[in-house]
Amino acid sequence: MKSSIELKEMRNDIIDSLEVIKETATAEERDLTSEENDNMDSLLKNADELAAKIERAEKVETEIRNNVKLAGTPVQKVNTDKATRGWSLFKAVREVSNGGQLTGIEAEMHQQAETEARKGLQGIGIPTMLKEKRAIIDQGTSAIAPTAVGAYVDSLQASGLYNRVGINDLGTVAADTVLPIAGGTTVAWALENGASADGGADFGKVTLSPNRLTGFADLSNVILAQNGPQAEASVMRDMGRNMATQIDAAMFASTDVGGGAPGCIPGTSGTLTFTEATFGSGSIASDMLEAIQTVADDHGLDGNLSFVNSWELYSAIKKEAQVSSTYPLYVDDRLAGYPGYFSSAPASSAGVSGDGMFGDFGRVYFAQFGPSNIIVDPYSAAGTGCVRLIMNNYFDWGVASGASFVKYTTLTA
Repeated sequence: MKSSIELKEMRNDIIDSLEVIKETATAEERDLTSEENDNMDSLLKNADELAAKIERAEKVETEIRNNVKLAGTPVQKVNTDKATRGWSLFKAVREVSNGGQLTGIEAEMHQQAETEARKGLQGIGIPTMLKEKRAIIDQGTSAIAPTAVGAYVDSLQASGLYNRVGINDLGTVAADTVLPIAGGTTVAWALENGASADGGADFGKVTLSPNRLTGFADLSNVILAQNGPQAEASVMRDMGRNMATQIDAAMFASTDVGGGAPGCIPGTSGTLTFTEATFGSGSIASDMLEAIQTVADDHGLDGNLSFVNSWELYSAIKKEAQVSSTYPLYVDDRLAGYPGYFSSAPASSAGVSGDGMFGDFGRVYFAQFGPSNIIVDPYSAAGTGCVRLIMNNYFDWGVASGASFVKYTTLTA
């Protein structure tokens, strides 16, 4: 079934043909010939048939957009070489910035994005299927080349610390997602005829809702005139890197950053805490072991356990030669035996103190909502010969159990 956009293009071609016949006769100051009348009748019939098809297609598309799926149902995933091979960011930008409509595969992918979003989208919609196909085989050289969207997704994942600590990435979901979390199950030994322990579980939940993360890039008209996939991939790769930086900055911050961002992991209700003043160790090694012990006492040491510390703690940790007289503190990117990551996100005072966290990142759930969307603004940067691309994405994350993490502040060497 053809899309409403394709059908409208076909009908517009017919209208153009009708205008040509009419204008020709008018210019020659004569009536229509018998052949021209027959052609017009045929074209008018085809135009009426297409109008009916357009109305039907628009109803189908509206119904698909408005169809309410169960919360958390993943968007249907479709892979196609045709879509990824033919889709061009720069072509789409040129069409939209000149006040026109998307055509060809770009129009089809935009409609697919609208179907996923269940609403109309401004600008250029990027559906899930384009994000899943990361590379294509170049027909001329047989080399593997990244797609523009593939470069964006790869950069988003490679640059983001959140993708390396072992969180539960739910991928792309269609709507608000509610995850039931079981806890409180009781298991105990009993005599042969004794009563079993009450095994009733307490069910909590993690609710994920869309939060907009937006950024823009100014592209010169010279760059837009190019058709090479490398230029498109470079633009999208940079956008992905900057998006990942903002996700990390909000997720691993010591306190919520606000401004519409999801809450930070240490800000989760029930998160365990300690400060160096409480323990009075004065030793980074002892503090790291204390963090492990704090989580172990409440949560156990199962799951994707890792440290995420501020860069100020990095120098202090490197200076701390040993946990004891035998075992190094930080070896092969492992801190006291667990993966040790460093980030500028946890708040710190340069050179004197640092913040961080330790816990089970497998208890963190992350999702993107619907398709990505690029708004094309041909005016804001026109004075510098550029077109502004504004990318919108929607993300959220949540922690199943605050007691899976311990946060610590102002640790000193």
